[in-house]
Amino acid sequence: MTKPISSQMYHFTQNNPEGIGQDSVPALLRRIATTIEELGQVEVYDLIMHNEVTDDGSDWPSITVYFDYTQAEEAEEVEEAEQDESEGDAPGIT
Repeated sequence: MTKPISSQMYHFTQNNPEGIGQDSVPALLRRIATTIEELGQVEVYDLIMHNEVTDDGSDWPSITVYFDYTQAEEAEEVEEAEQDESEGDAPGIT
């Protein structure tokens, strides 16, 4: 019998704020780079860019980043924060 593969991957999606410059891909890439740096030691597996067209016909790109922590302690901290959030102890990120 084969053993099932179990692994966990994290992800986040980010876009520019709505309004002037929302369609700037260079600005979006800078925002993504800043967020990745703030995460600490991570291994990025994939970046997927999406484009939404707003009601007024403007482009509004977003990028989803799939990653994992390279340090087990950081992953445990995130899991504990997510558990606290699901129990109503911590506010959600907006």
